[in-house]
Parts: sequence; C-alpha cells; structure tokens
Amino acid sequence: MFDYFIQFNIKMLLVLVVFGFLMGRARQSAWQNFSRNARGYFLLDLFNLIGTPVHELSHLIFALIFGYHIDSVCLYRRVKTARKNGGTLGYVKMHYEGSGLLHSLRRDTGLFFVGVGPLLLPPLLLFLIGRLLPASLQALPGAFQSGTDSFFKALQQLGGTDIIIMFAYLYVIISVSMNMELSRQDLHMAAKGLLVLELLFLFVSVFAHLLGCNLDTFIDFLFQWNLLIASIGIICGLTFNLISLISS
Repeated sequence: MFDYFIQFNIKMLLVLVVFGFLMGRARQSAWQNFSRNARGYFLLDLFNLIGTPVHELSHLIFALIFGYHIDSVCLYRRVKTARKNGGTLGYVKMHYEGSGLLHSLRRDTGLFFVGVGPLLLPPLLLFLIGRLLPASLQALPGAFQSGTDSFFKALQQLGGTDIIIMFAYLYVIISVSMNMELSRQDLHMAAKGLLVLELLFLFVSVFAHLLGCNLDTFIDFLFQWNLLIASIGIICGLTFNLISLISS
C-alpha cells in the first residue's frame, strides 16, 4: 500500500530537491566568477533577461492558482541593481486570506508549489515552445538517438532560418535552465508546505490501493520527465559555470 507513497517521494520529490540544490550551487559559483568584471555582468544580464521573469512568473502562477493575494511583483532586475537590493533579481510578495481547515490545507499546499514552481513550469514552457519549432528541428532528437551520422546529416539539411531558430531556442533553454534554481526563500516556503504534500502523497497512495488503480505508468512518466529536465539544467549550469571560470 505504501509502494506508491515511496515512489512519489523518491521519483518526484527527491529529484526536485537534489536538482534544485545542484542548480543553486552552480548558479552561486557562476555569479561570483562573473561578478569580477564588467563583461561578466553583461553575460549574467543576458542570460537572466528571459530566465528571471520565467522564474518569477512560475511563483506568481502557482500563487494565483492556490488563491494567494498578490501584493507586489518584480519580474527582472539587472545584476548590479540586484546586488544593491540583497541580491534579489526578482520577487513576488503575497499573502493568504481565509481561515479554517480547508483554507489551511490550501494555503500550506500552495506554499510548496509556489516554492518549487520554477522547477515545474519552466520545463513545461520549454516543451510547448519545442512543439512550435519547425519539423526539421523537432526531428533532431530522433536523429541523435539514431547515431551521430544521422544527427550530422540532419544538421546539414537545416536552412539558414532553421539555424537561427535553433540557436535562439538554445539561448532560451540555457537562460530558463540557469534560473530554475531555488533560492533560500523558495526552499523555506516549500518546506512549510512539505507536510501537507506528504499527506497528499499518502492519501493518493491509499486511495489508489483501495480502488486497485495502477499509478506506475504515471509516476514513471513524471520521473523520466524530471530526470530529462534535471539533466538539461545541470549540464547547462555546469557549462555556464565553466564559461564563468574561463572568462574570469
């Protein structure tokens, strides 16, 4: 009966926590290296231009979904400006109104999803953007799986417009991935709703056991999706960190 409960914690929650921690460490190291010169500030601003608003919008959307009242929002600050304001590139200030058991459950569950929002919505955004790419670019992952020869042949068949779109999409991926890390405030917020999330996992596990529902396919799909995005994010984070070391 507790098999699904364990799978939820290992295949979903643990992956999110580990991914967020690794991204945060890579981001902090890159921030310190890039901040040593003016060129580094430019690169940070360049990659934050899209990624930071997406990060803050992820908090905002989950806050609205769970009924929080929004007090103020800042979607983007330049790095130099942020350093003068405690290092915060953006923020979402909110509060919750309502009392009673149901409101408390909604508020605390919302805290978790608001906190980890930047690990959940950005991958969905990248997926949706990927579905809008030309067919020649959407075929690249399949060509890569078929072998390097097939992949390079597919690259050679790309037109000039396709190449421009491909590099633009890679920029979006790197920018969004580099801003998927969770700040201390995000982790603190998510921790407040962790108990409610564990109760939700337990409820779903018991409910599925009583009804004889098989959640293995659903959990495995989420697990594979989390691993895919985590791999992309960590590779981008390490690459970004390497570039920061070289440039400094």
